[in-house]
Amino acid sequence: MWCEIPVGAILENVYYRYILFLENGTVLYALVSAAPHEMVRRLLKILRTGEPDRAVVDGNYIVKGTSVTVTAKQEWQHVKFNLTVQPNSHWGRFGALSFDRHLSSKSGNFDEYVWPNDITEYKVPHEVFRYLIDKRLN
Repeated sequence: MWCEIPVGAILENVYYRYILFLENGTVLYALVSAAPHEMVRRLLKILRTGEPDRAVVDGNYIVKGTSVTVTAKQEWQHVKFNLTVQPNSHWGRFGALSFDRHLSSKSGNFDEYVWPNDITEYKVPHEVFRYLIDKRLN
């Protein structure tokens, strides 16, 4: 097999993280390379038909003040995100989120004192990000 990509070229693949917060305290979570216009259609299909999507998993979230904790179980690991709703941003009041912490665990136990070797902590971006409300997903 051959291609016209020169030897030593750097190929870029962009991954998007989708977290759809539902009113009942659950989330639909996906980490995929699919662009937003494609994922909105896929999330709509899940909400309308209940038909599962291989890339999307269920999870839960808890809000305490401006702190949001998201947990979800993928086939190979459990993930946990600690987010903060930003009270002031250039997108307006409460118009942005920031990642404070991103953890994964095979067991799903995020108690660092009990299972410290089971938890992996990842670097998180320092920039706040805007969350969008898509009326089609309501």
